[in-house]
Amino acid sequence: MKIYELMDDIIGHGFIESRGGWCVDGLKYGDPDGDVSKVAVCLTATVDVIRAAAEWGAQLIITHEPTFGSHLDDERDMITSTIKAKMLEDAGLTVYRWHDSTHFFDGDKIGESFISHMGWEGDFNGDMDLTLYSPKTPIEIAREISEKLDIKHPRIIGKLDGEVTRINLSLGARGSDPYTALRTDDHQVAIAGEICEWYDGEPIRDLAQLGYQKTLIVLGHAGSERDGMADLADRINRDYVEAGIEAKYFECGELYTYAD
Repeated sequence: MKIYELMDDIIGHGFIESRGGWCVDGLKYGDPDGDVSKVAVCLTATVDVIRAAAEWGAQLIITHEPTFGSHLDDERDMITSTIKAKMLEDAGLTVYRWHDSTHFFDGDKIGESFISHMGWEGDFNGDMDLTLYSPKTPIEIAREISEKLDIKHPRIIGKLDGEVTRINLSLGARGSDPYTALRTDDHQVAIAGEICEWYDGEPIRDLAQLGYQKTLIVLGHAGSERDGMADLADRINRDYVEAGIEAKYFECGELYTYAD
């Protein structure tokens, strides 16, 4: 199977065209006409991930986040971009990005994976809204996430107690969506990858101090989305075995390290 054939199938036939041609998904580096037998899947194609994928013998990297310094992967004059491009060239690696289609084509696969790995039962609208069948307190939610998703330090803004069911999933970087969701009466908790603290976080602290049942839980970008990419590797191993394709998930790790 050719690389472009695999990626056309994964991204979704016609998805980019359906968005008027504006989409960050697609080829970012390399030769889409090459044959593929090994696929490295990651959240971010860091230098260490590229090294590990090359050592494994991959021909293709599928990444969720940018490789070359900007959302459109067009900051090619940065020293890191130049070095990473040379690493990819030397290893014969092609890079595709799988971002918009996983969030916006046939439901949000990142959100679905997050809920599945948490083992939560509830109604998910396929986008960002989850209603749990069994109420939980915000501190219980944060502790469950830390344990099940191996996220070391979830940060909690607002109420710790009080049972909740209505959750907004602003995974990754969703701008001010978590703050916007918590301003409405029907959202009690927002789970975010990353936020602007003064704009998105401080109003939630104020609301909680005023007695409102409002909590914002911040996980870090990688921790909030990586399970969706790990599930993509599993899907490739399941659905493309007859094509002779093997996939492996490569963990980029959290951006931060911790003093403890």
